[in-house]
Amino acid sequence: MYSHHQMSTKKAVAANYYQTAEAVSSGENERQYSLEIVDKVLTQNGYPRPRDFKRTSPTTRNHQHQRPHVVNLSIPYTTEYDANRIRNFIKSNKIPVRPVFTPGKKLKEMFCRSRPLDQNKCVRDNPAKCTVCPIITNGHCNIRGVVYQIRCIHCESVYQGETERPLSDRILEHIRAVKNPLSYPANALGQHYKQFHSDRTANIEIIILDKQNRTVKRKISEALHIFRDKPALNDKNELESIVKFISM
Repeated sequence: MYSHHQMSTKKAVAANYYQTAEAVSSGENERQYSLEIVDKVLTQNGYPRPRDFKRTSPTTRNHQHQRPHVVNLSIPYTTEYDANRIRNFIKSNKIPVRPVFTPGKKLKEMFCRSRPLDQNKCVRDNPAKCTVCPIITNGHCNIRGVVYQIRCIHCESVYQGETERPLSDRILEHIRAVKNPLSYPANALGQHYKQFHSDRTANIEIIILDKQNRTVKRKISEALHIFRDKPALNDKNELESIVKFISM
């Protein structure tokens, strides 16, 4: 098979082709001609014995009735052998899970982007005049959904956090907290400067540690970085709150 889909998906697609070919044909000659076209298309795309995929009679299934309280589990599709092993394991152990195999990334998705040069990498459209871009060592200020690290250049203390918003919004918030810590009592960097560098301006370096668009994955990544690196400006309560969020 050339397509990167599980066998059941391929069978369903092929069956729908045959069903449509028969439905739109006005006579027997037209029907045979339509079926031959479907045979040709499926054969060219690597389907062995295409007519084996033809749906002989419509079937209806009620998954919820057959297996109540079943949870869908999305699994990246690799091979039909692996998919069958997963299905058999779930069935033999009577696990209340329905595997849903998702296709992997296509080469087009990995190597092609729609007009990448049009994407603005700086919120001010001018990194040279941006407050945040010059202090980011490995990215730009307009990136979203990242786990980041702030290093205080005055004392090498480190803070790690995450944000769904553009990174510039979160970093500027930290800088405002340094300037006015009383207005940001919960900001770790602001309180750090208030206690140890009250007579200095913010002198920091930003490193992007990870990028995750999904909130839960980003929170997990943040928790793993904090647990591993034990940054001085992150307190234990913060890590506990992240773990509670993930386990909800």
